[in-house]
Amino acid sequence: MAGFLRAELNCRELRLAAIRRPATAIHLHWGPCLQPLARLRTVLWYVVASLLWVAAMGLPGATEESTAADWQQLQEKGWFSRGRQAAKTEAARQAIDDSVTAVDQADRQRTAWLEQTDRWQPAWEQPGVTATAVQTDRLVAWGSRHGLELVALTTGRPAWGAGPAGGGPLFPRLRPAMRTAPHRPGQAGPVAIAAGRLVGLIDRPSTVAGGPLLVALDLAPAAEGRLIWTRQLEPASPPVAAGVAATASVCFAAWPDGGRARLELISLAAADGGLRWRCSVPLPAGIDQPAAGPVRVACVQHLVVVALPTGLLVGLTADSGRECWRTTLPGAGGKPADQLSIDALATTADRLIVLRRPEADRAGCPEICRLDLLSGRLLEQCRPTAVRQAAAADRLAYGPPLVRGGHVIWPVGRPPAAVAGQLMICRLTAGNPTATGVTAQPICHLADIVAESASGPSLTTETTAARRLVVTTGQGLWCLEPVAGAAATVQSKAN
Repeated sequence: MAGFLRAELNCRELRLAAIRRPATAIHLHWGPCLQPLARLRTVLWYVVASLLWVAAMGLPGATEESTAADWQQLQEKGWFSRGRQAAKTEAARQAIDDSVTAVDQADRQRTAWLEQTDRWQPAWEQPGVTATAVQTDRLVAWGSRHGLELVALTTGRPAWGAGPAGGGPLFPRLRPAMRTAPHRPGQAGPVAIAAGRLVGLIDRPSTVAGGPLLVALDLAPAAEGRLIWTRQLEPASPPVAAGVAATASVCFAAWPDGGRARLELISLAAADGGLRWRCSVPLPAGIDQPAAGPVRVACVQHLVVVALPTGLLVGLTADSGRECWRTTLPGAGGKPADQLSIDALATTADRLIVLRRPEADRAGCPEICRLDLLSGRLLEQCRPTAVRQAAAADRLAYGPPLVRGGHVIWPVGRPPAAVAGQLMICRLTAGNPTATGVTAQPICHLADIVAESASGPSLTTETTAARRLVVTTGQGLWCLEPVAGAAATVQSKAN
């Protein structure tokens, strides 16, 4: 208080001096007047800093409790990698590890029947289809040159009849007379299905200018593929060069930005297509995208992962698009990395799974790569060879993989026609890594595809509908079902 009074007296004397003397002769000394204000500013700064520290760290004594709540909440969400990072005690980390083991075992058990079936037969075919299809318990969808195709899993026929309103490709569901130019839509790209919605990319009709459309369709039985929303993507890019992913609440699309060395990534609300965020992902110089092939997109726990066929992967936060890490996969078996193309992204409880195989029409064994979700670090590479000699495996051609539960399935044939005659089925969880971190042969199973059952009729439609596999082969799209009484004769093995 005494300091404030002295400052007030000093200021009053200065004001009187200013009245007595001309302005040009005034030499004001404001230091004594402003010192109390400076002290007050310092005190306020310390108060604000303390409040910010309490908001960030919590009150003393509550830090351990809030940390415990954090890792438990992440565990409940299934974000085990972040939960393990947040856990501060050995008991908490062990609880996370136990949850990871339980989830992986449950995934494997749901599709354990795959390892117990050694003969499959086609239930129906779609000749000439080269796109990878997405299947649910009722429907099969893929992108074609006519639009978005959608058929029933049980019959392979259009899901909502063959009449004017239900036949032909969807978006729009075209009448036969509209499948030719100028009314026909352009090429459709990849599709994703989540929570009863189909999200896909499609070119506009040839009579309409503009970039491709990201569309959402309602797959409820009563909705019959009703269009929910559309969003135009700019700058324009071929749909077949783009990628999509979807969850129950959000969807993502990534596509190349024309001649610029970057990808555009967009996040939308699944319900109405509202924009959540958009960002650009810079690419290394020299990558010719889209010539390199389609972009792969996957939503994995707290991340959205974008992958180029050449081996570049970028992990971004799913809620904001902030880049967390990027990594480039090396080649396998002494081959250059650009001879292995990324086919699909999958996940186990706490790992990102990258499925690669040689480029189209080339023989060679596929590869499974397992990466750490938090850093993108490559943990393991393995070649899931189901034959005795690797040289024999390298002379085979493998089709695009299908991920089902805790397993991945490849159709296997011989080039150049690559007529699929077998299925190679492998567990997604790690096999037996060697000292170098490379698994030579994980738990794997080889099954035959037969033209018809040699031991009797196939199982009933009701029994096999849940156990059908839709794979892309050299002849088109095949829907395969187990042959009745076909117990596994090829034993699963782990070397």
